[in-house]
Amino acid sequence: MNKFKITIDENNFDVTVSVTDHNKATVEVNGISYDVLYESKNTTSTPVARKAAAIPAATLVHHSSSNTSSNKTSIKAPLPGTISAINVKVGDRVKRGDTLLVMEAMKMENNIMANNDGQVKAIHVTVGQSVSQEDSLVDLA
Repeated sequence: MNKFKITIDENNFDVTVSVTDHNKATVEVNGISYDVLYESKNTTSTPVARKAAAIPAATLVHHSSSNTSSNKTSIKAPLPGTISAINVKVGDRVKRGDTLLVMEAMKMENNIMANNDGQVKAIHVTVGQSVSQEDSLVDLA
């Protein structure tokens, strides 16, 4: 779950975003809930809702091998930034919505969350490291 304070046309909104599926989320704006669909294209996601603003979200890329039935999910940077905290280590079990790491971008802290349950297989960044958009941050399996 991510919480934001957003100003649109000089109007302030308290927004909470909870990802419920790979392209669905529940967005609460000033106490009113909306079920929204969003499309992820390795950039920021734009929920489809009344007066919604762009909300950074990690992009998931699923890899599957024909020799194995396991799927690996690579969490990538939604935009350029600097890693300010890593909340997991290799081997940790995580649930959808858990914050994996915190990235500072455009003078804002962005929680990068797991979009599915799994186990941390690799961490490709360190605290203080600058990353570019689409850089791999964490692999889950």
